[in-house]
Amino acid sequence: MIAVEIIGGLGNQMFQYATAKAMALHRRDDLLIDKRPFESYSLHSFSLPHFNVTAPYLKEDIVLDLKSTSDKLKAFIKGQKNYTLYQENGLGYDASLFDLQAKNVYLKGYFQSEKYFIKYEDEIRNDFEIVTPLQEKTVEMLTIINEVNAVSLHIRRGDYVTNPEANSVHGTCNLDYYQRAISHIREVVENPIFFIFSDDIQWAKENLTIPETTHFIDFTDASTNYEDIKLMSTCKHNIIANSSFSWWGAWLNKNKSKIVIAPSKWFNVDYHNADDIIPESWMKI
Repeated sequence: MIAVEIIGGLGNQMFQYATAKAMALHRRDDLLIDKRPFESYSLHSFSLPHFNVTAPYLKEDIVLDLKSTSDKLKAFIKGQKNYTLYQENGLGYDASLFDLQAKNVYLKGYFQSEKYFIKYEDEIRNDFEIVTPLQEKTVEMLTIINEVNAVSLHIRRGDYVTNPEANSVHGTCNLDYYQRAISHIREVVENPIFFIFSDDIQWAKENLTIPETTHFIDFTDASTNYEDIKLMSTCKHNIIANSSFSWWGAWLNKNKSKIVIAPSKWFNVDYHNADDIIPESWMKI
């Protein structure tokens, strides 16, 4: 059995699920989702039910204890099975994860690299098909996106700006980054049309100047953020922020000739290893 802790924003949830699903497929094992951390976590909502994710949840009446031994941590589910806890150590890809011999494994971490699940890309893409009916405005925007050379552009602000700790670790992509990314798209994409996504869309409207036709996606919010993923992934090209949210919008883009532009500096600090976050085929600026 593979069990995985799901916590954080939608992008984090998707990384955690994708890695656990890949491990379960690799081992030909069952997958169990632990969504109980959301009982005491109010910053984001548990959003995987909006996708084609069918793995069962850890039962609410089961208590999870983390016990320390001399050489490792173990997770124990009372009355059920012993789980060996795999606690992610740093953000670099760890290939040894798939070599674990424990019968039952509990995953805890961020797992922000496609290297964990690229082997099972088709299965992951299928699971991340949205099953919740979309808003009428989203359906209308999808029609527009499909008719043009659509380029998504994501600006992440929110707690990256308002929370001093988050700001010191993540920082925000500055306007220079976006202008250079837009300039590159202009050089290689004929008649690009830009679709702007942000958790501070008013700031984007006031600060982003693009001569080409531009659509600001201002009809979605935190409760419908999965629709932003759908819209971004339907665009032909993507300019992402240092955000796992727009990372997934770009990764799920099925355009085989897509151009994805990502910031070369993912974190505002040097102690986080971001080497494995950006796929090799994406362009860093």
